[in-house]
Amino acid sequence: MPAAVTRRPTAAAHLDRALGAPLDERLAGSFRASVDADRQERFPHELCQEALDWGMAEHLIPQEQGGSLRSLEECFALSRTLSRRDLTATVALGANLLAGLPVWLAGTAEQKDTLAGLLRGGRFLSFALSEEEHGSDVLETGVTARRTASGWRVDGTKWSINNAGHASGATVTARTGDGVRGLTLFLLTRDRAGAGQWAPLPKLRTHGLRGSAFGGIAFSELEARDADVVGRPGQGLEILLHTLQVTRVLVASFALGALDTCLAAAGSFARSRRLYDAPIAELEPVARRLSDAYAELQVGEALAQAACRVAQVRPEQLPLMSACVKYLVPRLANDSIESLSVVLGARSYLAGGLWHGIVEKMRRDCAVTALFDGSAPVNLGVIADHLPALAHARACDEVDDLPAAVFAASADDLPWLDDDDLELVTASDAVHPGLAATREALRRDGHPVAHRGELLDLVVWCEAETARVDDEVRRSAGSAAWRRGGAAYDLAARYSHLHAAAACASRWLARREESTDPFVTSGAWLVLCLRRLVGRLRPGPAPVDDVDRAALARLGETPGPEQWSDHDALREDGGRGT
Repeated sequence: MPAAVTRRPTAAAHLDRALGAPLDERLAGSFRASVDADRQERFPHELCQEALDWGMAEHLIPQEQGGSLRSLEECFALSRTLSRRDLTATVALGANLLAGLPVWLAGTAEQKDTLAGLLRGGRFLSFALSEEEHGSDVLETGVTARRTASGWRVDGTKWSINNAGHASGATVTARTGDGVRGLTLFLLTRDRAGAGQWAPLPKLRTHGLRGSAFGGIAFSELEARDADVVGRPGQGLEILLHTLQVTRVLVASFALGALDTCLAAAGSFARSRRLYDAPIAELEPVARRLSDAYAELQVGEALAQAACRVAQVRPEQLPLMSACVKYLVPRLANDSIESLSVVLGARSYLAGGLWHGIVEKMRRDCAVTALFDGSAPVNLGVIADHLPALAHARACDEVDDLPAAVFAASADDLPWLDDDDLELVTASDAVHPGLAATREALRRDGHPVAHRGELLDLVVWCEAETARVDDEVRRSAGSAAWRRGGAAYDLAARYSHLHAAAACASRWLARREESTDPFVTSGAWLVLCLRRLVGRLRPGPAPVDDVDRAALARLGETPGPEQWSDHDALREDGGRGT
């Protein structure tokens, strides 16, 4: 949260400029084009091609492979930027990264060259994991790969996978044996398949992302080589779990991009629409919805950016953090978009309404983000599995702090992802100490913090609530039925909010000294974020006050779609907030 807009344009800023102003109806990156393609259930070829012509493929290829992908944070910013215009296009191109990550993490040099060639050729890929009969239960995978004299023979059907109809390659999960060591990943290409061995199934019609190419692929006696195995035979589940930790964080970029657009639309409408001789933005119920949505955007950005960096500097924290990001950020975004639709009223439903009806499309599209890379129950289950160990680590004071780079205003030259460094579980929550550090700083340092008293109350409440969650976990987790009961999931949901509160506190603490922005130095930014998170856990009256009015003023100053193609209007990290 720097004091002023950073003027150095980055890849996300260059992409925005290349795509042009989204209110210019002539452009492939316009809201008009996005909505029209959606209504016709047509794949957004033009926008995808614009992004590829700009150089998006190079940003899906790591630098060590000769590409431009140097950090998850930059990838996140690019995805968020494109998502503001059309989630359908972003999700299609995002599937290329999802399919490629297992190869970048664990593939051979030959596989990486093959993958880079496909991407540079403008081809699309599928991540062929899910199946109609088994859903997210990966251990029940029905697609098989059986040994032959020359390699493997793949049979079975993958379903509800993106880019299925036009995929030139796919990362395929297949069963090669029994149990958790019986799953293997293959990188398969369509051009090597014989007649009838690779058959795309009809496109699935969807409520959101209507133009997407979700469908299935039926494999019939498809010949695969040993050289097509990603990693080792039987290592598939481990590579998948590592991959999903990363992609769960990146899915949050879809949700934040959609919220960016909906908040810009609702804010613009509220400032221009007049009732009772004043803009409706001055009505307290409207102001409350706008301020809350802005706060949730800030929380989501703070948590997701920290997770992007954690993946590269403290990857053992990623199993917990990615699940918190994936559960909470789409939830915050979807709740905010629903609330902003109330501000727009009937105009949120008009097909030719504000900005060509983009809010209604974003509303449907963003809802799907809660399902990608593990639904909310899946991610709450991951968090619940961690809770006993996290409570024990805090009780024994066995929690390490995170490096300063995780929350600093900028972090350059972070090491790239290494599959050997990724873990399957997190032993302690290294984000949580940010609450205690913030409490001590507020009590002891001499910085002028106008909101010191309220900040202390909010931070202390979050710490006390964490202790209550820990106590409940210690009382209940010993029961065999606890993990399958609703209480475990409720505690996991609460913990995700507290984890986000610690991330926000750490971000503010790390950045306030270098800032000259009163919204930051006064503590107002952190008050805004913590109030919102605490309010979700402890609902109560929330009258609009000076903190909310300051947030609304910042929202009014945030560059709208008219300026999205202007370098000087863009934040370095792709964000739109503080």
